[in-house]
Amino acid sequence: MQKNNGQNRNLSNTEHYDQARALARQKRLEFGIQTKDIKLPLLKKICKEEDVKVDLVENIGPRIRAAYFFDDDGASILLKKDLPQEPKLFALTHELKHHFLDRDDIADGKMQCGDYNANKVIEIAAEEFAAEFIYPILEMQHLINSMKISTGNCIPEQIVEIKRQIPATVSYIFVRKRLERFNLIAKGEFSNVQFQKLEEQMYPPLYKQDWFKRARARKNKMTR
Repeated sequence: MQKNNGQNRNLSNTEHYDQARALARQKRLEFGIQTKDIKLPLLKKICKEEDVKVDLVENIGPRIRAAYFFDDDGASILLKKDLPQEPKLFALTHELKHHFLDRDDIADGKMQCGDYNANKVIEIAAEEFAAEFIYPILEMQHLINSMKISTGNCIPEQIVEIKRQIPATVSYIFVRKRLERFNLIAKGEFSNVQFQKLEEQMYPPLYKQDWFKRARARKNKMTR
């Protein structure tokens, strides 16, 4: 197990977040990770290398997707088993930040993982770590520039195109937050758009395409 880098309590909020993003980039280099490789099996492999046990559970607590523990039995992560792929990946990466930076404080009882209100800065830093580890800001900036998207010309359909071109497993909420960070959309803009539905309208899945429906109807008729 690698030595805990440790949280510096004297840092400002911004410095905490910068530290978390820098650590994410460092860990990507240490593990030789490229964005396209970041899937659940890879994260579970990292956890195994770090001696972190991952337990899939039915329920952890109200609105809690995952939790990190470090005690006499070692490090462990509880992960809600029925989460969709994108939030499950993000939650597991979030908890890895606690393992790399916060486990001494957790072991000493100075903080409780998942207590967002009591440890808001530390929890936001974990979100920053997860976002940067999964899809670095610089990589997304390059993608946005290549797509020639600028302030004022970003529409929901372009957000669908952005997500489809991102090599990482991310949610539409992830994409919107990054666009807000880049000042390409206003905070909360398009929050009422049903992006998954819009994507299916733009790129109908196989089972929803007319030719597939007709072929299935013919097959069903023949088997009666």
